[in-house]
Amino acid sequence: MTAPALARTTAAGRVYKHPLTGEEVPSVTTIISGGVPKPALPPWAAKMAAEYADANWDMLSGLSSAERVTLIKGAHKRRSEAAADLGSAVHEAADAWCSNRPMPKWEDGVEPFMEQFAEFLEARSPHFVMTEVTVWNRAHGYAGTFDWLARINGKLTLGDHKTGTNVWPEVGLQLAALSHAEFILRPDGTEEPMPAVGLLGVLHLRPRSWALIPVHDAEACWKAFLAAKAITDWTRDVAPGVLGPRLGAAVSA
Repeated sequence: MTAPALARTTAAGRVYKHPLTGEEVPSVTTIISGGVPKPALPPWAAKMAAEYADANWDMLSGLSSAERVTLIKGAHKRRSEAAADLGSAVHEAADAWCSNRPMPKWEDGVEPFMEQFAEFLEARSPHFVMTEVTVWNRAHGYAGTFDWLARINGKLTLGDHKTGTNVWPEVGLQLAALSHAEFILRPDGTEEPMPAVGLLGVLHLRPRSWALIPVHDAEACWKAFLAAKAITDWTRDVAPGVLGPRLGAAVSA
């Protein structure tokens, strides 16, 4: 996804700013990242580091210790960034089609994903109502940008593109939070009612396949998102002041 017009990245994650009221709130993805554990991430990062070291052993042996450590420990980040860049390029191309904008030049690797996107269009005949729209929930203090809203088989479906190898359950929290937004926020500050969504779904695009995956237990996902919001709020607002000054034992003269 391209950076939303009303969002900016801070040390604490992405935040949205209302152009008229000046309100600032964390993004949906920042809340989920801060409040939902990712137990699979450390083993994956270690695997990426080990694979990089094994594949580049000869090159690494000619470097200093500090240079080797820097390259090896950053292997997982480089892999993640490359996947994110490809996903953003696929997302941009799909969004251009959905919103009838000129198609951008496809980067290397995008074409197979777009072939699968074309197969999805032919199979499901979605009617796209909105794409790349920022929504806001003032009562709970968050905002986010959904990928698309479309009518599929008569149901108004709020959807998200995913291009990674796997689709993780946390996307249910993401889509539930977006669907519970109070209003759509346009770049000029105009607030519009949020439509009632009938279905939440993930469009999983891969080079050789596609799948439209419905999200079940949307209300449970919504409750879990609010719990993640409570954790991120605690981390930001409460945790820094939880511990008082250290009170050591008195030292006799």
